Amino acid sequence: MFSENLVYSALQPNLHMKRFLPLFFSLALIITACKNNSTSGESGGRVDPKISGVPDTIKMDATANRDMLIILGMLPDTLTKSFVWTRDQRLNMRQSVESKGYFLDSLKNFSDVKAFKNNHIDLTVADSRFLMTTYQIRDGHYVVLAIETIKDKQRVNAYEIYKNSAATLDLEELLGKYPLLFMTDATSQSCLGMLYDKNPVFSFAISDNDLVKISIKNYDESGAKGCLKGNQLVLRFNKIEMPFDVVSLTWED
Repeated sequence: MFSENLVYSALQPNLHMKRFLPLFFSLALIITACKNNSTSGESGGRVDPKISGVPDTIKMDATANRDMLIILGMLPDTLTKSFVWTRDQRLNMRQSVESKGYFLDSLKNFSDVKAFKNNHIDLTVADSRFLMTTYQIRDGHYVVLAIETIKDKQRVNAYEIYKNSAATLDLEELLGKYPLLFMTDATSQSCLGMLYDKNPVFSFAISDNDLVKISIKNYDESGAKGCLKGNQLVLRFNKIEMPFDVVSLTWED
């Protein structure tokens, strides 16, 4: 959870935040008081039903969703592509929720809200679906995964939040070189040739827990020719040793 005395209004475009990632993963060995953000998300961080008679007015608990509201106000305009949800709009949403306990959803972004928690968002807007999960390293330091699905095509962004700054992360910097984890032998020329001819199509799934599922949609065991260990990789967030640990790699239908 964010400390009260931190200032979150500034977004700095030219950052060197990536240097903090390995530093804080090692420092986290001595941090024992931090609670996982998913716990706070399960304790009531939901969007209440729309106020009767006012279809674009959404009630929200500012305290239960405090961290998510702050983080949303720090992320860039490029967070979403299929629908308009700018940083200024998210900042205005936070200010309205904190002062009034509700906000005006004039853009209908919240027409179908499956989840809005302190660590996880699941929105359906028109023909797209937007998911975002935050993973807490320590107070004021998070990594974030955002997945926008537009007509079965996914757009995946990763960010690092540190105090009053937000920086874009390369996906493999956060999750590791996950494409190579699927391979039985990453040096095999025949396997590399197969994957070159038929590029793996990756699909990502996140929720309000610490797991990230990465699937290869266009390969099954019979068509992998022994070059892949499986087509579904499950990773678990580990703030102490490294960003994510491998939980399993299996073949799924």
